Amino acid sequence: MASNRKAALQEVAVLTRSIEFVVRNFVKILIGKISLVRLQQLIQSIYIEEAENYLQRERPGKEVSLTSLAVLTGADTRKLTQVRNSENYRRPHHEASEFLEEVTPEACVIELWTSNPRFTDLETGIPRTIDLWGEEGSFEILVREAIRTRGVTVQSIAERMQRNNLVKIRDEKISLAPNTFAPLELRQKIGEIKLGLDAVGHLLGTVNDNLTAEKQEGRVFQRGSWTHRLSPENREELEARIGEYLSNTDNELRAILESFEENDVDENQLVAGVGMFYFETDTF
Repeated sequence: MASNRKAALQEVAVLTRSIEFVVRNFVKILIGKISLVRLQQLIQSIYIEEAENYLQRERPGKEVSLTSLAVLTGADTRKLTQVRNSENYRRPHHEASEFLEEVTPEACVIELWTSNPRFTDLETGIPRTIDLWGEEGSFEILVREAIRTRGVTVQSIAERMQRNNLVKIRDEKISLAPNTFAPLELRQKIGEIKLGLDAVGHLLGTVNDNLTAEKQEGRVFQRGSWTHRLSPENREELEARIGEYLSNTDNELRAILESFEENDVDENQLVAGVGMFYFETDTF
């Protein structure tokens, strides 16, 4: 019995290590772009949705009970009821303005600053330059009303927003920078982030499809090649050679995809493609 338990724990450890590897790299991209609170809400909602879908596939036509959902997710039935009854359940979060407006603490501040008459010009509706400190209509009051999270101070928010060029501070006055629409660091890189996360999503979709395929014929191509014994002295040469190889292969793949692409758009069409990337890491 002890050996069986040890073997089971080892299997769980292998899975956990892989999950940690994926999540840690995922979080590195998201820090400063979405708050932990919002990320938790997003993951929680999606996890429960997909668990419910899983149970529905197991018993088609049957209603999913809270008890079975609690067993599968490990969540309390009260929490499950709360999430399932929420306005955004089974609704794309990227279409929910109330979710997007509070995606980071800075977003909460900007949303209130640009929408509340106490902080905007009554004639133009433009966010006013306001006192950094004070009782009424100040940045101090703005932060206290916009952010309910403990430990987030007025000074820390002001400094972070200033570092990200979201505000200008002078003589104890603070103003919202022109054309500030989203408090995201390196806003010019949003396209790159989306491209990268889409690629990760497609890869995970392929992994899931292969895991759930009933027959070998239903599996699609999924491979990876790497070495654990690369000398740092040779990394640039390896990167250059693989880069050249992938670039040539990419051109060939684009030609193949274009030969299958239809001229007219149809709602029944699928998205299909191939992802390629070079990687280096200290641990694996």
